Amino acid sequence: MAHAVAAVLLGVMLVAGAVAAPPADRAAAAPAAISAVATPTSPPTITVTAVGDLLFDSGPKRLIRARGGKAPFASVASRLNKADVTIGNLECPLSNRGAPVGGKTFTFQGDPRALDGLRLAGFDLLALGNNHARDYGDTALRDTFSLLGRGRIGFAGAGVNRAAAWRPAIVTRGGAKIAFLSFSQIGPGTFAATSSRSGTAFTMDTAAVKRAVRSAAKRADYVIVSYHWGIEKSFYPTSRQVSDGRAAVDAGADLVLSHHPHRIQGVEYYKGRLIAYSLGNFVFSPGSEGGRDTMILDVTLGPKGVVRASAVPVYIGSYGKPSIASGSNATRIIGIIRRTSQSRGTRVSVSGTTVRLARR
Repeated sequence: MAHAVAAVLLGVMLVAGAVAAPPADRAAAAPAAISAVATPTSPPTITVTAVGDLLFDSGPKRLIRARGGKAPFASVASRLNKADVTIGNLECPLSNRGAPVGGKTFTFQGDPRALDGLRLAGFDLLALGNNHARDYGDTALRDTFSLLGRGRIGFAGAGVNRAAAWRPAIVTRGGAKIAFLSFSQIGPGTFAATSSRSGTAFTMDTAAVKRAVRSAAKRADYVIVSYHWGIEKSFYPTSRQVSDGRAAVDAGADLVLSHHPHRIQGVEYYKGRLIAYSLGNFVFSPGSEGGRDTMILDVTLGPKGVVRASAVPVYIGSYGKPSIASGSNATRIIGIIRRTSQSRGTRVSVSGTTVRLARR
């Protein structure tokens, strides 16, 4: 989980040193001391680990009933725990209450005991801006808010009303403040929160998203945006994904993380920031063999943009349980990461099962 990191006091120490040393000419030295105090310090770098869809229904639900809430993450929890901030997309409500909403082909409801696994794996932030968060209505959605609150896991993209759904979740790590926003472009539109009803940050209004990002950037050192978008089973982003992802960066996002296609769509550097067009599935019962191929994305963010980024191939096995891929599975998934990321102009190199993703 978010890991407490000691605050960096170097800037304060430098200022204290400058003031403590008596200059030969105090009158001449005074402006320099004032300037030193007024100079803002840059935020420290932070590490972010991100994964795709977390759906605790179907196979994962059966696994939880048989082995407990921690079981879906048993093979990857220690790997996910290493980052300052760990993020995923919660693709279902976590509740035992409510009823399936009408008019949808697929509705999902996750076992609330999944919270034990989310905490074991160290999740700090979850995206709820998607097309399944309200599958079991208002009661189940509000149960999800309460459950994540008790688990001290931040979330964005859904709320008790529109203002709450569009509000960023903010966490502080190592002296850096991180704002997290989540939006969905996938219907139904009836899931959208209103001034008087709970729901999601469903929107096709790019200008409104940009305003939300700019507002969040004023409150935080780093802004991370999650988008639920794209075409299912496609390995490549649409022109709308590209333009909206870049628009989020133009507005102040440092990292864009995305979901819904159930396939890896590669990553792109844009203005020194990173856009992951689809992270695929993660804890998930895939509808086809191709949906089992996914990855863990690791990104280090600094004041001037992305410092480094890499990915590790992951294969989703029985009951929707992910494990670090090996052998032919790893080779195939690395090939997908390489092909889809290179198509976005990203320089890709491989060391073992680590895929390094660098700007050209």
